[in-house]
Amino acid sequence: MAPLPTIKDLIKEPFGPYPDTVILNPDWKPTGKSLPQLRQLRIQQNKQFIGLDTCERYLEPPTKPSSPVSFFGVLIIKDLEWLSEAGKLFLARDLNKRDETGQRPSQNSRRTAQDRQPLSLEGLYGKRPGEGLKIEVWLMSEKETPAMFKTAEHYPNSLLLGSKDQHRIYEILTMARETYSLSSNFLQRYRLVALINQIVVKYGIPPNTAQIDNFVNGYLLIHKENLWSYATIFPEQEQPPRQVSVEPRLRHVSHAEVRESFAAHSGWLLAFYLPKRSRPIDVRLWCEFITKVRVAKRAPKSKTWSQTYEDDEIWASDEEGTPEAIAKTLEKFGGTAGNWEKRIRNAITRDASPAGSSSDEMPMHVPSKQRRRPLLAYDSDFSEPSTPGCSDSEYDSDPPSPAFRPIIFHMSQPPTLLPGRFIWDCPVPKCNYSLNLLDLERGGNNEGLPKAVVRKKQFSNLQDEQVQKFLCRTVSDHYCDHLGIKVKPHQNKEKFMAELMKRRRD
Repeated sequence: MAPLPTIKDLIKEPFGPYPDTVILNPDWKPTGKSLPQLRQLRIQQNKQFIGLDTCERYLEPPTKPSSPVSFFGVLIIKDLEWLSEAGKLFLARDLNKRDETGQRPSQNSRRTAQDRQPLSLEGLYGKRPGEGLKIEVWLMSEKETPAMFKTAEHYPNSLLLGSKDQHRIYEILTMARETYSLSSNFLQRYRLVALINQIVVKYGIPPNTAQIDNFVNGYLLIHKENLWSYATIFPEQEQPPRQVSVEPRLRHVSHAEVRESFAAHSGWLLAFYLPKRSRPIDVRLWCEFITKVRVAKRAPKSKTWSQTYEDDEIWASDEEGTPEAIAKTLEKFGGTAGNWEKRIRNAITRDASPAGSSSDEMPMHVPSKQRRRPLLAYDSDFSEPSTPGCSDSEYDSDPPSPAFRPIIFHMSQPPTLLPGRFIWDCPVPKCNYSLNLLDLERGGNNEGLPKAVVRKKQFSNLQDEQVQKFLCRTVSDHYCDHLGIKVKPHQNKEKFMAELMKRRRD
């Protein structure tokens, strides 16, 4: 015979569902860092279960209000003060109904069911904090405010939903499988927004200047930094130590894979940032990226970006890269094509920088035979870096010329190579110089040990001393060419510094 259920068994499954307007205390309005938490989220509209992709589709809300959206989730009632008086009655009634159905044994086994004492919520919860048991309920709420994911100050990694009743905010811990599947677009888009914010802050990208390569390369660098943040998890039981032949590491992520993630939501990201006056992206360059995505999707038998979450229509017009054509694809996110076109044109006009800024100096088209630009392109009006070593204070009184600033900024940074690449690209705008460490020409009998080691590939990794010496010297010489300085630092440091300060004042 199966054992009879205990009180813990009786409350194992959530009770309800109950409307929040009925079961919750109207005076209970949690805020700040103590928001209530829901599990197993489900969303419903017009008696059909939907996801966030449906109810959060529009960035511009339609003028005609849609039918109400309800959401359900399991809430742990941690304190009876959360419940209204009616809620306590409903919950106590359902608790005792389940008790009768479950035939829980009484304390005295010889007593009959008629002698059973009804259960009370107060007895279940106890009188002192931390004691007793807690009941879970299915809570039904009407959605009021747009969902927030990775955008709340106190909950930077959480999904938050707001209810109409008392304007409560709930933190969503888990979703039902169907809900998660129907919310993949929404979640991925705001993950990209959070990633963009992280890259902009980490690498100091000026507003309204970033393009797709900034985000792709920024992600890859962050991915490399996280290489050892994922520890290998071993069983809890003690086992004799064993030799691990393969070091734990994150899987390889390619440029194409990261670029495809942004391509899948390129239109939505443009629509998201357009209403904001200060945005990370250069709208003109981002529209060009969208155009390339559409062209790739339209190519016959092309698998490049062929399936994106946005499922954009394929443009038939030859004017596919114009603001008018792009605006038509943004209508799916709300608003009208006319309004989107106006915003695009205004943004391009505002983003147009004065002569010499990095935005104008970035080429719209990079020839296929040229190397891509490096991770970050910095604005030309960066603050002057600290005085180079071995310089005299007498040189510090004169401000550097505008043409000098971006070059001296890059000179103050040690050269770096992207993960998995052996190519250094000059970050100076309009410069197409690339240094391929795996394809060096012989420099004659006087090429020096560092170059010989690199040319003959006699190094195990990029941190090899000779590799770093060759890279730093070659990059430094290239920057000298930009400034028109013929004397290189490794040839005569004093003459180089004198010439450098002279160029700085020109």
